[in-house]
Amino acid sequence: MFKIIYAKSVLKDLRKISKKNLPKIKMGIEELKNFPNISQIKHLKNHPIADYRLRIGNYRVLFDINWDKKEYIENRS
Repeated sequence: MFKIIYAKSVLKDLRKISKKNLPKIKMGIEELKNFPNISQIKHLKNHPIADYRLRIGNYRVLFDINWDKKEYIENRS
């Protein structure tokens, strides 16, 4: 199981999201603990911010994976 670490920018972005969509996004982020058994994930090539993208409705969550420590680093929401 993976640990999720949020960058400061993610917490700032989550405050801007409507309260209607926020539970769905938080639930999608928590599902990352089950990686790689999740749909809607795309590996990004040569992206300056992140290596992976999770699609949640109209929103995209960008993240990196530290395979050694089994951690997710959420870069942007």
